Amino acid sequence: MKHPSHLTLRLWVLLFLPILPGALRAEQVNLELRIRPGAEAVSFPLQHAPLLQGRVASVPSSLSLQITPSGDALAGSSPLYVTVTGPAGHPLEGERMELDEVASRAAGNGQLVIEPSPLNTLPEVDSRWIDAECEVVPHWTLQDTLGELIRRRLSSPWPGGTPTLWLPCGFGVLQKITPRLTVASPPRLVWTFDRDKLWPAEKTIVPPGQAFLIKSSHPFGFGFSLGGERRLTPCRVPLGAGPNLVGYPFPADLRLGVDWGRAADGLVASPSPTLCDRLQMYSGEDLTMFGFHSSGRWYRILGYGTSSVRWDLSSAPLDIIPVGYGFVLFKLKPDPGHVFRPPQP
Repeated sequence: MKHPSHLTLRLWVLLFLPILPGALRAEQVNLELRIRPGAEAVSFPLQHAPLLQGRVASVPSSLSLQITPSGDALAGSSPLYVTVTGPAGHPLEGERMELDEVASRAAGNGQLVIEPSPLNTLPEVDSRWIDAECEVVPHWTLQDTLGELIRRRLSSPWPGGTPTLWLPCGFGVLQKITPRLTVASPPRLVWTFDRDKLWPAEKTIVPPGQAFLIKSSHPFGFGFSLGGERRLTPCRVPLGAGPNLVGYPFPADLRLGVDWGRAADGLVASPSPTLCDRLQMYSGEDLTMFGFHSSGRWYRILGYGTSSVRWDLSSAPLDIIPVGYGFVLFKLKPDPGHVFRPPQP
């Protein structure tokens, strides 16, 4: 069974450029997203083109890397991260650290300064990073992708309700934020939390392999395009015990049991619907829960949280999660080493 999709995917050009010896740049992809009224979990299965590529020459401290770079200088307004892309099979492949852009620009000469952050997949860098191939990549943010669309909607004479969003902030922590318009002329979009506190626009980050949840009563939902590159390497996404808002970070349908969703991915199966890892899917006004059955398939769970909780084995198991579709993964125990891998052939 394939979960109903609210997204369409279109490839628009193939582009291969050399980065490091033997490496190729990913193909460019255009993703059209249509978010329906109600609640939807959405992931961004693409990445921006890297600003820098290089090899780590040394590790001056636990919060800095010295790389031999190629590419443009660190520039732009989006927050940046550095990720390990090779060599293939490198033990740190897919690890990711947030960058302090101001300090990195000030240091210059290929030095990258790490920003302590709950979005980092490791607490610090060490000698294992030496000789790793890395890229510096801008993050996707809600400000850049949805900000102008939401501002125009809220400025409309018929705004249709203010959306509410939940952002992943690392290890299963979610932050509820609400967009508002200032009273200045012209009105400016700001993001708020705890009723009237401001959430920085540059911190509306949707990290790789994670998703955001949006709830909106607007009758037309939201539609926008996302253009970027196909990720070529594994993506580390640490998981906490309990709910994790995640999404497959590659522009392809996620085939459960093939690309991900197996015991080999650190998931717990059980003959009991209360003793397995579960995932929850949003689709407009519908909310469906599936569990990892001991058969190795993902079956729907009925009546969860009640005394009548049970498997729905009469329905087809969930086999495919459409591209760009986020979901909540409920883990029985934490998995800090969890990784999403590129689609299998």
